[in-house]
Amino acid sequence: MQRLLMLAAGALLGLPACAESAADDCARARDPVRCEARQSALKACSEKRGKEKSACLDASMPPPDCSQSNKPRDCEATQKAREVCKDKTGRELKECTRDELQRNKPKSKQSPAAT
Repeated sequence: MQRLLMLAAGALLGLPACAESAADDCARARDPVRCEARQSALKACSEKRGKEKSACLDASMPPPDCSQSNKPRDCEATQKAREVCKDKTGRELKECTRDELQRNKPKSKQSPAAT
């Protein structure tokens, strides 16, 4: 019901209802600054398509704040892999990212074997 009222009010005022809900969503996001940056990047890159749009979004987005991640080490490893593989696309990108993540995977402590 509330969403219906927001749509009606947005239509009367000439405002897109999705803009208001996106701002509300960002207020509740884990990283509100990144959420708002993503919204503005989507708006700035809306006219572009395909690889050009992907490049625009990548250039416009700040890296995530790994300190707020559930798994900060994994987040940092992913960021390093993205940086190393940034010039690749498609299958090469997937392979490069996978290889870098395997290389940078934190070593787990192994328990000594009982003798």
